[in-house]
Amino acid sequence: SKTRSAVRECCIGGLAGSLACIVTNPLEVAKTRKQLQGELLPPGAYARHYGGVLSTLATIARADGALAIQRGLAPGMAYQVVMNGIRLGAYQLLDNSGLSRDDEGRPVAWRCVVFGAACGALGGFAASPLYLIKTRLQAQSSLAVGHQHHLRGTWHGLVSLWSQGGLLSMWKGSTAQTARVMVGSSVQLATFSVALRKLEDAGLSVSPLLMQFLASCLSALAVTSAMSPLDTLSTRIYNQPYGPDGRGLVYSGLLDALVKVVRVEGLTGLYKGAMAVFLRLGPHTVLSLVIWARLRHLLPEASPAG
Repeated sequence: SKTRSAVRECCIGGLAGSLACIVTNPLEVAKTRKQLQGELLPPGAYARHYGGVLSTLATIARADGALAIQRGLAPGMAYQVVMNGIRLGAYQLLDNSGLSRDDEGRPVAWRCVVFGAACGALGGFAASPLYLIKTRLQAQSSLAVGHQHHLRGTWHGLVSLWSQGGLLSMWKGSTAQTARVMVGSSVQLATFSVALRKLEDAGLSVSPLLMQFLASCLSALAVTSAMSPLDTLSTRIYNQPYGPDGRGLVYSGLLDALVKVVRVEGLTGLYKGAMAVFLRLGPHTVLSLVIWARLRHLLPEASPAG
C-alpha cells in the first residue's frame, strides 16, 4: 500500500542519516566550535583555542575528556532520523511516482532541485528543535566559544525550551535551519540523482555500490560548497541567547546575521570552519547516500535508488 511504502521510505532515510551521524559527529563538534570562535570580533582580536580540525579535536579531548568529541550525539542522531526520514523518504516517494523524471525515466535536473529543496525544507523545519539542542550541547566547553546554555542533555534542552515559551520556542532559529537544509538538499539530491544516471549511461563495468559511491562523492563536493555560509549562520543563530520575549539578543534573523558577520568579520567569517564543514559533510553525504541506496536495494519491496 502507499502508506506502507511511505513509512518504509521514511524509515530507510532516517536510518541512513543516523548511522552516518555516528561516524561524522566528532567533525560536527569541531565545526561548531570553529564557527563560534571569534563571533562578531575582527580577525586577530580573539584567542584562537581551536586551530585545524585534528588540532581542534585534540583540544576538545584534552579540555573536556575524550567523550566530548561525541557531544550532542543523541540529539544529532534523533535529528537525522526526523530530518532525513522526512527529506529522503518524501523525495523517494516523489521519484517513485515519476515526477522527478522525464518520459524516458531519466532524472530531470531542475525537478530534482525543486523537489530536493521542498523535501529538505520540510525535514529541516520539522527537526529544527533537535538541531538547536545539538548545537547548544556541542558549543558547551570549559574552553568556551559563543554563548553557553549549560544544558545537561537532550531532555533538559527540550524542557528548557518549553519553559521559555511553550511549543513556539522549540522552533527558534528555524528559518535559518530551513534555508540551510533547502539549499543543501536541493544540491545533494539533484547532483546524486543526475550523476548516478550519467555513470550508469556511461556503461562502466563496475558494481552498483561503486557507482553510488562515486555519485555521492560528487554530491558531497557540491553540497559542501553551497552550504558552508548558511551552516555558519545557522550555528550562530541557534547558539545565541534569547530574551524573555523570545527574540534573539544578537541576531534578529538570517539576513541580520549575514550583515553583521560580513561587516565585522568579513566574507571569510562566513567560511569559518569550512574545512571541518567539508570533512564532516563529505563523509556524511557519502555514507548517508550509499547507505540509503543500499538499504533501498536490500529491504523488501524497495527498488534500487537512482
